[in-house]
Amino acid sequence: MPKRRKKKSLAKNQPLGISFLLLVAYASLLLVLASLSIQEWRQHKNQVSGAEADVSAPLPENEPGPAIPPPNEGKPVPPETDMPNLSMLLPAKLPGELSVQLIDHDYYKLAYLESHEQAAWVAYSLTREKLGGTHRRKDQFQEDHRVTTRSAHPDDYRFSGYDRGHLAPAADFTFSEQAMEKSFYMSNISPQVPGFNRGIWQKLEQQVRTWAREYEQLLVVTGPVFTQKIPTSIGENNVIVPDYFYKVLFDIQPPSYKMLAFLLKNEKSSRPLLDYVLSVDSLEQFSGIDFFFHLPDSIEYELEKQVIYEDWFE
Repeated sequence: MPKRRKKKSLAKNQPLGISFLLLVAYASLLLVLASLSIQEWRQHKNQVSGAEADVSAPLPENEPGPAIPPPNEGKPVPPETDMPNLSMLLPAKLPGELSVQLIDHDYYKLAYLESHEQAAWVAYSLTREKLGGTHRRKDQFQEDHRVTTRSAHPDDYRFSGYDRGHLAPAADFTFSEQAMEKSFYMSNISPQVPGFNRGIWQKLEQQVRTWAREYEQLLVVTGPVFTQKIPTSIGENNVIVPDYFYKVLFDIQPPSYKMLAFLLKNEKSSRPLLDYVLSVDSLEQFSGIDFFFHLPDSIEYELEKQVIYEDWFE
């Protein structure tokens, strides 16, 4: 009988045990849901306030990095508020094994490559206001005494068969007598085939001035490219004859930015300028030079990858 009462008593208390278990299960479920909600809230907060995250922390191994944005696909790149000033934009970065002297001649900057006795690049800003000046060239070529190792001499080119070819053309400096004189420093000169210097190269220089008048301001970077293992040299100072010449243009005026690059072989040509156009990125790969490396990455990537012909050639 007591045994039966015990059974009866257990049977009587069974609904209470089930209710207690259900209560515990329900409470556990609420705790899980609350935990998930807190995690979701924290993730959302981190996304909204991502600027407060430690972006300098390294990514875990095998974790993919940030996606590289696709090319601009023909769309103009709008101006940014954090565009570096001109003095920072003009210099180009050369491969590490090349030793150069950086010189600021007020009207243009250059990197003198002593091993080749000429500039690796010459850079300057060309504006509409600077064109059409009254100061004409006098062809007074002279050594650049700012070059600590001594620049090439005008006599190095005498009877060589090559022109004293300007990198920054004299016609871009008619606004100032001093600027015109400085354009004839031998640090701004490279050996050019006469038919090249007086033909397709001059045509390109004239076209750049036309664009400067149209777009108000261009940044221009010009220089030689050497590809021969056993190069040709001229003069007592062994001035190396370039195989190619490049010119990079950067239109920095609103409403949008755009770039264009040219690579021309040092030879006479009757081909149109359009045949020598390439992207700045392609020129960088060919020459090993990094142009406008102080630009924000988002702008540099877009501009250097694209070639929008209709923005320049109408």
